[in-house]
Amino acid sequence: MLIYLVYLVIGLLGIGLIIFLHELGHFAAARLMKVDVDVLSYGMGPRLFSIYGRNTEYRLSLIPFGGYCRMKGSLDLMKALKDDAKSMDRTEAGSYFGTTPLVRFFIYLSGPLMNFILAVLLLTAVAALPVDRLSDPAVITPVSSYYALFQSDIRQINVEKGDRIIALSGHTVLDWQDAEDYIKTHSGEIIPAIIERNGVILHTELIPTETEDGYAYGITNLQEAVIGRSLSDDFLPGDRIVEADGKAVEYTIDVYSIEKDSFQITIDRDGELLARDITGGILPFAWQSALRKSSESNHPFSYGVRRTFEMAGAAMKALGAFITLHFEDALTVITGPVKAAESIGGITALAFSESSLSGIRAFFMLMAMVSISISVGNTLPIPTFDGGQMLINIVEMINHRELSPRTYVILQIAGMILALLIMVMMYSLDIKAYFFS
Repeated sequence: MLIYLVYLVIGLLGIGLIIFLHELGHFAAARLMKVDVDVLSYGMGPRLFSIYGRNTEYRLSLIPFGGYCRMKGSLDLMKALKDDAKSMDRTEAGSYFGTTPLVRFFIYLSGPLMNFILAVLLLTAVAALPVDRLSDPAVITPVSSYYALFQSDIRQINVEKGDRIIALSGHTVLDWQDAEDYIKTHSGEIIPAIIERNGVILHTELIPTETEDGYAYGITNLQEAVIGRSLSDDFLPGDRIVEADGKAVEYTIDVYSIEKDSFQITIDRDGELLARDITGGILPFAWQSALRKSSESNHPFSYGVRRTFEMAGAAMKALGAFITLHFEDALTVITGPVKAAESIGGITALAFSESSLSGIRAFFMLMAMVSISISVGNTLPIPTFDGGQMLINIVEMINHRELSPRTYVILQIAGMILALLIMVMMYSLDIKAYFFS
């Protein structure tokens, strides 16, 4: 229970920080547009203490979850309602209602925009931070050499089994994983390659083949069939598989080419040959790979932008499924806030147990996901949400007329009811996860 509470607190603090930065976006835009902010609070609930600026109370509140930005204008609204005014012609200096619809649109857009920019920065940091990555020699083979395994007609005529990639388009290849990353980022291009074949250096090209899913180059890695770790006492790290189902084995791909679920293999352990049985088609071990420190991408910022748009697209798709009541599709992505916070804390703690860099990287990745979710969720056209406020401003600009104070308040009340219903639905996911799963 204590561990669960620690995970939950870590997650809630992280989500709360992202929400506060969202409100900070509104604050910065309001001040830029000469709109006074009465209160900028980190946290919700009762005030713990405040620092007073010239026009703003900077507040720390009791519940460290999120925050809020209260702009000047509440007195104008109350006065207009009391007078049953059709518009807010007379407003205080620095009031939100004393601005134009375009200015108000920008102020509300700034929150989701802040979250989007924050996600880009977090994912850029994720791409730039070095982590341990698997590293295997860039020894390759055409997939056509293993047709029974790949069932592919794609051919790479410039490559032979056992070739080692040295460079691609002038980029020195560190290992197979590096080569694979380079090929992915240059998909569809003819890639000049320097390879080593039987001790001879050759200059050639990797030719892409267009497929239904994009482009393929018809090559794969040849990894030596050496065991790295195992859950079974029958296999030890360093064991080399030399035969499988009566056929000689040099690479891991030779083992995967066996079409039977159960067969016998022979391992070489310090010169001693030992027979072992594989049953059920499952290998009870992992292959041996080296590790090297590497960042996610050689272009961290472009990676951050691309991944942010990908995450935003996924969030919009899930939100659309949720709104249209396609819950099965939505629930593959959406979870309740409590479960989300617990997962964030647990994953972050697990990553920190491996290394500080892994922990920071995991936390940044999760916070980017939260930031995108808040950005997309706030664009819903509900009056109390940023999207609803922006929609009101757009309608006002089109009609060249602002909403009456009474209509504005009615919309806000309706928005609060809808927001409450959404909150109930979200927390119902937590109830289902903890009590009915």
